Amino acid sequence: MKIIEISSTQNELIKFVYKLQNSKFRKSQKLVLLDGNKTIEGLIDDGFEFEFIFLKKENPLINKINTKEMVFVDDKVLKKISTVKTPCSMVGVIKEPNVSSELFFDFKKIALIDGIKDAGNLGTIIRSACAFSIDGIILLNECVDLYNSKTIRAAAQNMFKIPIIHSDINFIKKLKKNHKLISTVVDAKKDFMEYEFDCNFILAFGSEAEGLSSDVIDLSDEKLTLFMDNNVESLNLAVCSSVAFALIKLNQRFMSF
Repeated sequence: MKIIEISSTQNELIKFVYKLQNSKFRKSQKLVLLDGNKTIEGLIDDGFEFEFIFLKKENPLINKINTKEMVFVDDKVLKKISTVKTPCSMVGVIKEPNVSSELFFDFKKIALIDGIKDAGNLGTIIRSACAFSIDGIILLNECVDLYNSKTIRAAAQNMFKIPIIHSDINFIKKLKKNHKLISTVVDAKKDFMEYEFDCNFILAFGSEAEGLSSDVIDLSDEKLTLFMDNNVESLNLAVCSSVAFALIKLNQRFMSF
């Protein structure tokens, strides 16, 4: 492990890390910028390897960190490279995870997120998918950057606990050989709460504004609606998916008796 100390915001490494806040640049480097304390602490506890980690010398976690380069900095530098107004005590950089799409052919429970634009919603969906044992998540069409800092913070330590890929409709067609494609829509006749998830499935949720794309709807084996009381027309996408994941787990628990 290389240990260095940087006190200037004009240092070339600091400038490089600052540029990782830009989605296009981040993707070109295949790196992920992390500035949520809970996320970083969770990765440290899991023994995750960092490319760089930036922190103060007095940080109590120093001896637990697995990193290629440990960089001691001050508050001024942390503020420069952090994406939040109140700087974190640590900022990390890791390699973008390389998740094989082949894994998904063996998964039983897959969530498909079509065209999501809100970073906080995506992070919450990831968190809920982990909480209720969804095997993997597929992002389809134009979605918000998976490694947006708001997404990572909303996922609350769970971003790297579940396989997530970005794919296309042709891949969904291949998965349909062994999975049912079940779409959540607002006007189906079948109630989500009465459906028995007794097979391998891909559960699809559409974007906040536009819903599911026509390609997904046309491919669907089932269309379900989460019927609600008190004339409530709709739920936030993250809330809807979280309720759905919890209902599936409850449904399958009863089926196992």
